[in-house]
Amino acid sequence: MKASSLLILIVDDEPPVIDVLRRVGKKHFPEAAFISTNSPQETLTYLEDATQAKPDLILLDIDLHSTINGLELLPQIRERTRMLTPVIMFSTSDTQPNITQAYTHGASAYTRKPYDLDGWNDYVKLLRDYWFRMSLLPGRPKTSHPD
Repeated sequence: MKASSLLILIVDDEPPVIDVLRRVGKKHFPEAAFISTNSPQETLTYLEDATQAKPDLILLDIDLHSTINGLELLPQIRERTRMLTPVIMFSTSDTQPNITQAYTHGASAYTRKPYDLDGWNDYVKLLRDYWFRMSLLPGRPKTSHPD
């Protein structure tokens, strides 16, 4: 991973979602490295491991088909990252109680998962535009972007 890369942790238990994010990311967000975990325990273990690179951004699904869901996992992630890593909820659910709970527990944003490849392309382009080109993140040097 290049020093200027953005490390994005995908927390999702659906391999097709992880695969499409990696493929679309390679095309539309080459400055990012996408890594993944597929369960709450694997996520917490990764975040607690001092030998692992810390993510600059976390994409967290709600439905992890586990004893706890992403909304319940969110406060534990926020604690382990000392509130310094933005966490974007991404889900097929757009119910108001889920949205409210996500923000109450410290989500930086709440987004819906796209339904088709065009939607994923747009989603990744927006991720790049906002989280790489526009936002300043803790621990990341400011970079200039030619375009």
